[in-house]
Amino acid sequence: MKYPVLSLFLLGLIGFLNPFALKAQTVVTFQNVETVHTVTIDGEPIRKLYNARLKTGSFSIVCDSAWQFLEKDEFRAFGNIQIDTPTEIIWADSLVYYNVLDFSELRGRVIIKQDSTLLFGTAVDYNFVTKVGNFLNDIRLEDSEGILTALSGVYFQNQDSAQFRGNVQLSDSTQYVEGDSLFINRTTKFLKLFSNLFVEDTENNTVLTGNYLEADSTGRRYLLGNGYLRRVSDDSTHNDTTHIFAQQIRFIEKDSVSTIDAYDSVKVWSEKFSSLSDTLLYNSETELFRLRGSPKTWNKNIQLTGPFIFVQLDSSEVKSLTSYPQPFAVQEDTITGRFHQIRGDTLIADFENGDISKITIHPNSEVLYHITNEENEPDGAFESTSPSTILIFENGEMVEAKMGKNQGLFLPEYTDLASRRLEGFVWTPDLRPEKPTVQPNRRFLPISLDRPFELPRRFLEFLKKSEAIEKE
Repeated sequence: MKYPVLSLFLLGLIGFLNPFALKAQTVVTFQNVETVHTVTIDGEPIRKLYNARLKTGSFSIVCDSAWQFLEKDEFRAFGNIQIDTPTEIIWADSLVYYNVLDFSELRGRVIIKQDSTLLFGTAVDYNFVTKVGNFLNDIRLEDSEGILTALSGVYFQNQDSAQFRGNVQLSDSTQYVEGDSLFINRTTKFLKLFSNLFVEDTENNTVLTGNYLEADSTGRRYLLGNGYLRRVSDDSTHNDTTHIFAQQIRFIEKDSVSTIDAYDSVKVWSEKFSSLSDTLLYNSETELFRLRGSPKTWNKNIQLTGPFIFVQLDSSEVKSLTSYPQPFAVQEDTITGRFHQIRGDTLIADFENGDISKITIHPNSEVLYHITNEENEPDGAFESTSPSTILIFENGEMVEAKMGKNQGLFLPEYTDLASRRLEGFVWTPDLRPEKPTVQPNRRFLPISLDRPFELPRRFLEFLKKSEAIEKE
């Protein structure tokens, strides 16, 4: 039935002043409608509306057409839909709305705008009371800080949080994140990332991978399960890279100072040194690594073991190694392959330009040092005990030994001298961490800057109007 313009105006006015109930608890108000047909489909009376503006509950709907089921609590809308509520605006191609539940099925090109956030999907179940949107097939979230995409997700507007599942990607100006699933609260900036995670932080020159990650607004990141951290030194003159592997890694960045705490099967590799330990603690301001739990460290051809080891860096160069109590240091001779050995209660090794320059052992120092003749052939060794010992090195080779009251002896060359060992000897080069040959990388293509579909007409009109207002 076609209505003349005046009749349409009166119909809209009557509808606005005298809303009718689909059921006792549900009210839909006609604010404007161009054409109305009442038909019966499968025994159900349905009012078909064209170019309609409707209001129900706390929101209004504009659409090309709508079906109003007169004997059940259901409403459908089609084509260029825009829904305005007090807290969001929604665009969609089709809508099935269940009035009593305030629940809707949004399909087609679905966009939800809440404050500065835009959510895109093609199949969304949305509850207007709880403000929960369930994105069934793909989700894209955009805000002023970045873009997030996933195969599905649930958005909790009241809590400003969301859950995303499947091929999760997040990108902003300083980081890129991948994982199998993600929980995020945007107000507190608290994030949980699960399985196959990859995090690239360009601001801190850091890459993280592992099974689980927590992060928050304080700069704290907690990595659990097969954790890996790669960090490139901020010192552009060296461009050193440090690789840390552990079951647990906690990384905190605050006021340009970073701390790294790693636990359980900790392995470190860098150009300057490598290590094994149960625990690692690092502070970028002091450039100090603290290793605990039967640690071992390697620098070039030197291995140091002891209950506690401290590695002091200076502009990413190893400045000193300190270990106590009863550490044991072994240096493999680069020519003869024999092992120079040092033990005592405390050991301090100083370095210059990456090479060892001095070793101080005190108290109760013991030294076994092999020597060579002019032809660089093995030519005996000396062994000594002393309250303290200072060994001076040049180009990695010992050139001077300073000892207190010592008991020492010269050992002439003999068949088994090469296998002579001080008590507590430890030499395990097979355990030395090696530089990773395979670098972790992104699994997915970069997030597209293009929206996932052609934008609906009413959404484009909204953007144009918003831009005009901003220019005023």
